[in-house]
Amino acid sequence: MKLGAAIPVLNEWRFLPAVAGQLLQVADRVLVLRGTRSLSGAPAELTPVPPLDPRIEVVEAAWASEQETRNAGLDALADCDWVFCLDTDEILLDPDLHALVRLCEQDEHQAISARLRTYWKTIEHRVDPPEDLTAPVVVRRGARFLDRRFVDAEPHFTDIWLRHLSYVRTDAEVRDKLRLFGHAHEIVPNWYEDVWLGWDADHDLRDLHPTRPPVYRRVVHEPDAELRRVLERHGVDLTGLA
Repeated sequence: MKLGAAIPVLNEWRFLPAVAGQLLQVADRVLVLRGTRSLSGAPAELTPVPPLDPRIEVVEAAWASEQETRNAGLDALADCDWVFCLDTDEILLDPDLHALVRLCEQDEHQAISARLRTYWKTIEHRVDPPEDLTAPVVVRRGARFLDRRFVDAEPHFTDIWLRHLSYVRTDAEVRDKLRLFGHAHEIVPNWYEDVWLGWDADHDLRDLHPTRPPVYRRVVHEPDAELRRVLERHGVDLTGLA
């Protein structure tokens, strides 16, 4: 069984050492899909590609959507039986990573999904309750992405958790995310000022998601020692985070 991994990125490099480092434990090929245009259509000033593990392959192109980007990764990894499809802010801890590999080895499904444990501002604060959304994190050769992260195969749902660090960012990084990601046109008016900055003064704020507020009902303080160990092991820089 040959395993690949495809990781889309625009300028979000902070957690890539951990995302790719984890996947390199099990994957035969790890591919970084460096987009050269934003998914919102807004102008994007590309930051330099930082030094990467020499085993990582980098492909650059001006993909127009999430699904086009991910499918380009699947095409480039057509020699792999299974492909991990993670973003640069999605971390699999060791036990969960190896549990997914075992499911691939059973070869009973076309896609395997994980649940999301989403963090807010720091790795010590998470969304509670966890959002209902699941993500297909591994897909079988022949599967295709149809719309963002939806695949053309019935996913196998698991109790595996994906550590989702999508809002573990500085204020400047969040402003860039809101301007450049594919949901830019869906953002609640004044979300950055009222919610993102507002939470700093009032940790009891509710309904925090930038496009579907009730999805992030509240944020709780819950340090994750295992996540911290993984990030430290791969040399992730947490400087500047609240």
